[in-house]
Amino acid sequence: MKIIRLGMKYVSDWWNIFDQVMYIILVVAIILRYKLPEDDFTWARNVYAVDLVMFYLRVLELFLIHQHLGPIIVMIGKMVRALF
Repeated sequence: MKIIRLGMKYVSDWWNIFDQVMYIILVVAIILRYKLPEDDFTWARNVYAVDLVMFYLRVLELFLIHQHLGPIIVMIGKMVRALF
């Protein structure tokens, strides 16, 4: 029962569903890339583009949760540049 509850909790989070859809689209893009002839490669590129946009949205979600992460990354970048 505990495993079932954990599974339901995993599925109830929209970001987990978003991740799974993103991975499925990536696999579809890879399959299209190698199965379609060169003339139809634009389909694979379009699917890759959709997947890339989804990946960027997922990464940007990190900055929504951690509001202080952005300035900290800028400070660390300036400190690293100062070393060299």
